[in-house]
Amino acid sequence: MKKIFFLLLFFLLTLTVANADSVRFDNMRTVVIANTTQNNYPARYMKRTLKEPFRIPYWDRIESSALLAPEDVTEDNLRILASQYKADVVLVPVVQTWYWRQFMGSYRFRDGDEMYTEYRYRLTVYAYDKRTGRMNSYSDSGYDIESTSILNNPDDVLYPAMTRILKKLPYKRIPTDIETTGNTIPGLQTQTTDGGATILTNAFPQAI
Repeated sequence: MKKIFFLLLFFLLTLTVANADSVRFDNMRTVVIANTTQNNYPARYMKRTLKEPFRIPYWDRIESSALLAPEDVTEDNLRILASQYKADVVLVPVVQTWYWRQFMGSYRFRDGDEMYTEYRYRLTVYAYDKRTGRMNSYSDSGYDIESTSILNNPDDVLYPAMTRILKKLPYKRIPTDIETTGNTIPGLQTQTTDGGATILTNAFPQAI
């Protein structure tokens, strides 16, 4: 009997977790992060970093199955994606320029036996907003030559570049135009105790 009880409990908990992803919170918005035909390391880094701020309960993040070539990132095409996925925002990360090489110093440098890193980049995130019906772009670019002993990892260029782009984006982890977001899930029944604590009164709500 005890075995049957624990099996039933395990089944109910599994069902609860499995269905939790389908729950939508109050004021939740849908964002589509589109895939592009670019598959180099900077492109993958951009997409991975771009996804980080967009999480529940404020954002329902969807990854589009469509592949956009950089030249196909237009306002009309992003409007179509927004309509297809019923999205509030569509974001597309594009690597416009990426150059990275390491070489031995030449006569231009003081120490000809030292390794140097040269880089040049321009990264852009295109954003379509359903409310305005417009597409905007947010970019960061840079160029430098540095000793390899100081700069030996592309992430040391990509991380600050994407940090600056995310600061420019008007879409934040917690949207600034949302004053409050509901923190209850349909089906959860709660009760406030005399001490002010909120407790669940139904352990396994069907709506979850």
